[in-house]
Amino acid sequence: MPDFSHLRTRAADGDPAWLIELVADLRPRAGESADAAVARLDALRAALADDEALAQAVARLLCATIPGRTQRHLLSETGIESGQGFLSELFRRACLRVLPEAPNRTHWIDLLGEVFSRRDDRDWVALAGTERWATLIGAIWRQIDLQCAHEPDGPCTRAAQVFRVELLDALRMLTHRLAALGVDPELLRYNAPAPQQGSPFLAQAEEMLRCLTPADGTDVPGPEHAPPLDEDAARHLAVLLDQCDDVLLRTRRRARQQGASIALTRLVLRGRATIRRMSTLMRLLRSDDDTQRTVTAAQLLIDLVKGESRRHGVRELILRSTDLLALQVTENASRTGEHYITSTRSEYWAMARSAGGAGIIVGAMALIKIWLASLHLPAFWEAFLFGVNYAAGFVVVHLLHFTIATKQPAMTAARIAAAAEDATGRQQALDRIAALTAQISRTQIIAILGNVAVAFPVALAIALGWHALTGAHVAAPAKAAHLLGDSHPWQSLALFHAAIAGVCLYLAGLISGYYDNRCVYGRVPERLRRVGWLQRLLGAPRLDRLADYVENNLGALAGNVAFGFMLGFVGFFGSILGLPLDIRHVTFSSANVAYGLAGLDFSVAAGTVLVTVIGVALVGLVNLGVSFSLALYTAMKARGLRVLGGRDFVDALRSQWRAQPFSFLLPPR
Repeated sequence: MPDFSHLRTRAADGDPAWLIELVADLRPRAGESADAAVARLDALRAALADDEALAQAVARLLCATIPGRTQRHLLSETGIESGQGFLSELFRRACLRVLPEAPNRTHWIDLLGEVFSRRDDRDWVALAGTERWATLIGAIWRQIDLQCAHEPDGPCTRAAQVFRVELLDALRMLTHRLAALGVDPELLRYNAPAPQQGSPFLAQAEEMLRCLTPADGTDVPGPEHAPPLDEDAARHLAVLLDQCDDVLLRTRRRARQQGASIALTRLVLRGRATIRRMSTLMRLLRSDDDTQRTVTAAQLLIDLVKGESRRHGVRELILRSTDLLALQVTENASRTGEHYITSTRSEYWAMARSAGGAGIIVGAMALIKIWLASLHLPAFWEAFLFGVNYAAGFVVVHLLHFTIATKQPAMTAARIAAAAEDATGRQQALDRIAALTAQISRTQIIAILGNVAVAFPVALAIALGWHALTGAHVAAPAKAAHLLGDSHPWQSLALFHAAIAGVCLYLAGLISGYYDNRCVYGRVPERLRRVGWLQRLLGAPRLDRLADYVENNLGALAGNVAFGFMLGFVGFFGSILGLPLDIRHVTFSSANVAYGLAGLDFSVAAGTVLVTVIGVALVGLVNLGVSFSLALYTAMKARGLRVLGGRDFVDALRSQWRAQPFSFLLPPR
């Protein structure tokens, strides 16, 4: 364990080097876990509790470090999302990776980055927990209070006054930002206050500034003139901040119905983070309870270190921005997904019929693809026509209200995340997810069976009919053998290619949700109704029907077209890159097996047929597993939910199986 006794003799000259060295002594060494840092922190806590001289020395060092350094930017910016756009912020952070900025030690926002200079500092700081940090801060704070009482004009008194003024200035900055956020056009689009009500965002700013203005009317108080924040004013401010938070939550709920932009999503998140920080600083200013004060300070420290670790990270910015995009698109997908979960027997058999209808279309699509491949066109044009075939077929499936089974997970995963978000506790969330998983499981099974049970005989009938009419096979023997070999589970890359198709399914679901959201947010149906030449061409009734159709189907159509072209171009990009890239989809694989068997005149060993059937089944499993897991992870992560611990989720599924084993296969009677 490190020896902290040298701090007793350290000169209190305001140099922050002692703090940088202290944190360096605490953090984990190479090869150590975060637990080692927590153990050293416990040793420091014990040393401060047992050695009053050491606690006094640390208090003096800290009090000498505080004056002369601006804290307001640290308190009002770190840990709160920036208002800059994604590209400008990405460019700024990328430039900092090449040419780091020179820290200004007169600002705590830069000094904190030197003290907690490693990105993994946030891990051990968070692992230590609020209670440990509160104990440590409390030991130092008590010594500061004692020294303030003993030396009213001493350095600790000066530091306490400066700290209070910096807190007040941080509150002043935050209240202005919150007021500006509250009148942003993006927010007013959803929550324009009634003329007689006024905006709580402006009201909180007026009240806060009234409280923070010194009696002499000066704008910036000196340390000795910092105004108090009385009880009544604090309660009124808390009510106004709650009203602001309610507006932001209401905006989020309305955005689910009316669409949202990333700018609005960031605005809401930034506003709520600002409100939380203001509440924290107000508690820190007002608290007469030492325990509450130290706990609040500990929570603030953890938040600041976490925010500092993410302030310049390119990876963090990209992940956060993709989370926001995922949240934007999965809000609409969660409403769409409800239609792809069967709860009753009638819905279950309706899904079977819908999937069977899609099997007819897929049988024809597989035939067209075999014909296109036989033309031996240039690689790009072959891929383009493959994409047109897929996209047109998927659009026809959608227009006829049929169902391609493996397209469901991208739409239903967000529904699961929404159910978990609405739960009151972790266990309830797990139970809900397990129950929904059972519903989705039986839906997927009947959809796959419906697709395959129709696609295979349709393809077989086409192949036999073509042979009877022309005397030639749809697939020549060499092509037929290749079609069968493509579904072999271990002698081909069928499962890897099925995983690629699963990724395409996932991306198609995101694209579908994105366009659903843009349609609602951009008010596309209302704008279509205002297009003059369409009014003259179609007339008002037909234009209304077109606008309604676009509102309900634009996302699905965009997702189907995108999915089709993704499937068509995967092989093309693989050939360009020299990589074995292709796609395998369970429904198309079953149709291809039928064409392959017919092309070989059914002269295929029974073992080969059995292995091929197993391969098709595994392709379906991989299609579903990859697309579903990616979509579920995205939807859960976008909402900040972490209930899916692997073992706990398996236990919840086991409980669901024991309670209702057939719910995974059949709906209740």
